[in-house]
Amino acid sequence: MTEIFGIDVGYSHTKLVGKKGEDIFRSTIRNGVIEVNTNSTVIEYEGRKMTVGERGRITVATNKIADPNFEPLLMTAILRNMDEKLTKVKVKLVTGLPIGWYKKQKDELKDFLLNKEVVIGYKGKDRTIHIEDVIVFPQSAGLALTNPNDFADGKTNLIVDIGGLTVDVSYYEGRRIVKLESYQLGMIKFYGKVASAINSQFNVQVDDQDVERFIEEGSVTVDEKQLDFDFETLFKDHMDEIVTRLKTDFPYDTVHKKTWVGGGSLRFDEYLPSRLSIDCDKIQNNAEAFYNVGVQKFG
Repeated sequence: MTEIFGIDVGYSHTKLVGKKGEDIFRSTIRNGVIEVNTNSTVIEYEGRKMTVGERGRITVATNKIADPNFEPLLMTAILRNMDEKLTKVKVKLVTGLPIGWYKKQKDELKDFLLNKEVVIGYKGKDRTIHIEDVIVFPQSAGLALTNPNDFADGKTNLIVDIGGLTVDVSYYEGRRIVKLESYQLGMIKFYGKVASAINSQFNVQVDDQDVERFIEEGSVTVDEKQLDFDFETLFKDHMDEIVTRLKTDFPYDTVHKKTWVGGGSLRFDEYLPSRLSIDCDKIQNNAEAFYNVGVQKFG
């Protein structure tokens, strides 16, 4: 059986779109398993049991092949979305790279994945995954495929994808990409700034996942007390830094439409300077575009 999957292995979350639907989980790996957590996603990879998608290791390696999380996250996405009755699956895969690294790394990543066959333990059985074919596609460049009417001749679009590590930007004239840039100003960078400010103000030690929880709660928990904290200034300062880069590198003020996508765009929603965006799934847009490319290519 051959499956076509579009998989976006991000630094914050891993997203998949396939024939049967979509999936998303945190891009974290923790060695070992806590047996009482029966709903955890657990794999056995290279002889070690790993828990995926919970509090655990994140990486910011700028080369996917060198990233120890990349392959287990990619394979976990496939395992979670294959028929559980099967012990072997063939996959035609479309995945992506940040725009700034695409040109240098796309061939290396394709060679790394093409014809790869891996045996991984999942839900009590050894599963064999064989990647038959691979396309590597630039992140944030897929909206023109999923929303062609918004990229008609004469229209200009600036697509800003706020991801885990990077902010990937593509500028279109019609359906033609005119310029691409990638800035390391994604959510991991932002959470690091917030964590540093919290640690300094309250003399504690918090990580990215603590920061996410505090932002959702609107306060910082210290010694069992919820304390006020100025998140707003940090949000505004970080967005100002992104916009400054955009205004320097792109026709920011004269483009027809600016579209903010990626999980970070939802976190920054009330701080975004423009809302005339293309209607799309802000989180799954890369994986959706990858899947559509796969269907067109592999059919």
